[in-house]
Amino acid sequence: MRLYIAVLDEFPDFMTPTLVAHAILGAHLEFQDRTAYVDWLKNSFKKCVVKVNQKEFERISKLPDVYLAHENKTLGGKKSCAVILPQDDSTLPNVLKFAKLWKPTYKENV
Repeated sequence: MRLYIAVLDEFPDFMTPTLVAHAILGAHLEFQDRTAYVDWLKNSFKKCVVKVNQKEFERISKLPDVYLAHENKTLGGKKSCAVILPQDDSTLPNVLKFAKLWKPTYKENV
């Protein structure tokens, strides 16, 4: 069982840790009484942060059991992070299964 955190690819890397931290806290408050979430907390605690484009983010947003988050002063407060209620990998939608892991974009000094 794994919890997925999808970050919109246009969200700036330097603010992503803050966005994810706030999103996880909000999702915890939203999901804390759900059986799947409690089971994940006690038995798994695996999580995966992925970077998705706008089309993928919209598809994820429409999935059941999704908590959407944003940062007020980044991207104009646009929803830019989705936390999906933990689920077994065998039932994972393709939009998450094939999403790329999030990593910061590094620029070489020239």
